Amino acid sequence: MSSSPYEFQYNPNLPSEETIVAHCLGLGFVPGTTIVDPSTKSVIAWIKYGPNVTIDEARTQDWTAKALRDAGASDLQVPRVFHAFTAEYYGCPIGYITMEFIEGIDCDSNDVELVAKAVQTLISLEAPPTATLGHIGGGTRSIVHSFFPEWLPNANYKSDQDFYAHI
Repeated sequence: MSSSPYEFQYNPNLPSEETIVAHCLGLGFVPGTTIVDPSTKSVIAWIKYGPNVTIDEARTQDWTAKALRDAGASDLQVPRVFHAFTAEYYGCPIGYITMEFIEGIDCDSNDVELVAKAVQTLISLEAPPTATLGHIGGGTRSIVHSFFPEWLPNANYKSDQDFYAHI
């Protein structure tokens, strides 16, 4: 697979988009799945997919993974993105994000302090100077909420203060 136009981490072992789509469609609409190298049985990538999965989400995730690495936050892992794309499924766009597979366990109610620490670490990351509210690289047009007329904002908010001044 060729390198991404979004500067995602290159993974030469990824199968084609067509192969990824066929694999996921064969499983139905589960939250995600692995892609495994048939010869070595090792995991190549984790794939998140669905109608609400977007390239802007992938760009934000990848920025977060890089920012955490640059900040030296070794206690919080966010998978780097290898590739993101959309494919039509009966006229509906389905988003696919292929990313690093990080082995782990799901959090439960006993992990409240760990989750709070992780959220605090994420909050402490400094956004890029060109960032607006919304996904990294997506601008405020990536914000979708019933609060806005037609679910989309009609302004680019550089900060939450801009947003509150507008409303």
